[in-house]
Amino acid sequence: MGSLEPDLRFNGVALETGVRMHYVERGPAGAEATVFIHGYADSWFSFSRVLSALSPRHRAVAVDLRGHGDSEKPMGAYSLDAFARDVVSFMDAVGVERANLAGHSMGSFIAQRVAMIAPQRVKSLTLISSAPTSKDHPLLLELKGAVDRLSDPVDRAFVAEFQATTNPVPADFMEGIISESLKIPARIWRETLHTLLLEDHSARLPEIVVPTLIAWGKQDGFFTREFQDGLRELIPASNIKTYAAGHALHWEKPAEFTRDLEAFIAEA
Repeated sequence: MGSLEPDLRFNGVALETGVRMHYVERGPAGAEATVFIHGYADSWFSFSRVLSALSPRHRAVAVDLRGHGDSEKPMGAYSLDAFARDVVSFMDAVGVERANLAGHSMGSFIAQRVAMIAPQRVKSLTLISSAPTSKDHPLLLELKGAVDRLSDPVDRAFVAEFQATTNPVPADFMEGIISESLKIPARIWRETLHTLLLEDHSARLPEIVVPTLIAWGKQDGFFTREFQDGLRELIPASNIKTYAAGHALHWEKPAEFTRDLEAFIAEA
């Protein structure tokens, strides 16, 4: 899975929502926490390059969402609300009263939902490669055809093509990304994509009043600049930061993104 930082702590915790969640942590346990929420068909490893770049004084916690990575994979219940309730329950379980949330793509929608259902638990939001909604997105509808045909074990060539980046990343990192995605059963690929195609909470985005960083790669052909401008208009205390990167900007530009994230958190 590539080289990992020696000070990463791997753990699991039983949530009140009924799921056992795997997570990875770095930094002092008593410090203000940033909780990282990965995207569709990823895991905590999606943020491994960011965790390595973060100052050791920061408490960083990266979760495996239900059905992903080494977390439990229950039948059903893969809605944004279910994911968001897991995040709040996770914060309860590990003693995080209020956190900075950073989510990538699907994880950004989950972070948005947490800020709606438990606003008192969120200090700031960082939305990476995000949008107001992914409902009926044409590229997701195109992906659905391939995902509907998946069976277990999921084909490695499909995953490698799905996870391909716009700009080069280290080979061992990409191998780790693919290996983590292969842990996800075909049914969860389907059920989670179903959620992304159906759910739309964009009308509630003005409820989010915490400082929000919208991080976007200018080469992102999935969620284009139009989506970022939509977020900026709907979330009152938000600003856009752009990168010479694609949809996985935190993979492609981890040092630059982490520097901006640390500065944003310090000011939030």
